[in-house]
Amino acid sequence: MDFCKTQAITLRRSDYSNSSQIVTFYTRAYGKIRALAKGSKRAERKSRGAIDLFSYTEIIFVQKESTDLHLLAEWEPLRDFPAFRKDIERFYAACHVVELAYELTEEADRNEPLFDLILDTLYGLSLSKRTEVVLRAFELQALKLLGYLPQLEECVNCGTGFAGNPGAVFSPVGNGLLCKRCAGEKANQSLSPGALRAAAFLASSSTAACDRLRLPQRVSEELRSLSRGCLTLVLNKPVEMRKFMR
Repeated sequence: MDFCKTQAITLRRSDYSNSSQIVTFYTRAYGKIRALAKGSKRAERKSRGAIDLFSYTEIIFVQKESTDLHLLAEWEPLRDFPAFRKDIERFYAACHVVELAYELTEEADRNEPLFDLILDTLYGLSLSKRTEVVLRAFELQALKLLGYLPQLEECVNCGTGFAGNPGAVFSPVGNGLLCKRCAGEKANQSLSPGALRAAAFLASSSTAACDRLRLPQRVSEELRSLSRGCLTLVLNKPVEMRKFMR
């Protein structure tokens, strides 16, 4: 048995017994892990802070070789996000972030930039009133870090650059963007030049910079369609964009 210490973000919790929980963390050093938190629901253990959803903590866990369910030994809160308990829109936006982080990652697949992105996004959502832009940035950057974001600069079929062209169309079959000529009559998820520029900016900029970006309603809807298409393709199931996310 090895004792492992790392920073962690809580993605999911489920009851194991009257006093214990199974917690799924995304960690800086070990990627996504599951750990049994014995006694975490007891009042005396909460003196160090509860293991809340979205919590940013430092944990020590016992790594088990025979199973992927490890044993949580210690946890120390590093940052809480009270704004998520006070604002329903922020709460569900944060739920969307940790849900995608859970769905897009495999057990023990370490990705420090993704950990930083999740944490920065939660910080951003706790402060920003413009959750839509922060969420689109998270989705596009997560897809990029994991190698799923389609080429945004040129057509995957003919190689024609999109600069100066009338836009592009997302192709699930081609796993990328097609120019209008290659898309032909099949064009159903159109992206205007403005949406392409916004997508490229959001996919490569800091959360703070993205939060300052103001998007026209039409461009925002196009980016939502792009994210939905990419995520549905990667996860092989429809992705529900919650109604509150305007």
